[in-house]
Amino acid sequence: MNKEIVQAVLERSNGLCEVCGVADYTCQLHHIIKGNGKRKQHENENSIILLCWNCHHGTGGVHGKNGAKLDLKLKRNLQQIYYNQGLIDSEVREKMGGKLY
Repeated sequence: MNKEIVQAVLERSNGLCEVCGVADYTCQLHHIIKGNGKRKQHENENSIILLCWNCHHGTGGVHGKNGAKLDLKLKRNLQQIYYNQGLIDSEVREKMGGKLY
C-alpha cells in the first residue's frame, strides 16, 4: 500500500476506528473497494479507512457474518464523498470499481 495514502488515513483517523471510535492496537486498514484487481486499482485516501478488529472482522464487522450492512454503508459513504468532490456518475462508477450503490 502506498505510504502517503497510509499516512493520510492515519492522520485523518487520529488512530481511532472510523466507525466506532475505538482506539487500540487492533486497528487495521480496510479497503472499501475490493474484488479481483479492484483493491489496488482504486486505492486512494478516501477508499481506505481505519477499523478496529471488531468493525473489521467481528460478527458485525465488514468481513463478519453480519457485516453486509456496514459494508454497504461504507460504500455509500465513499460514493457520496466522490459526488461531493463534483464527480459525475460515470466518474464515480469508475472510482467505485464499476458499481454505484
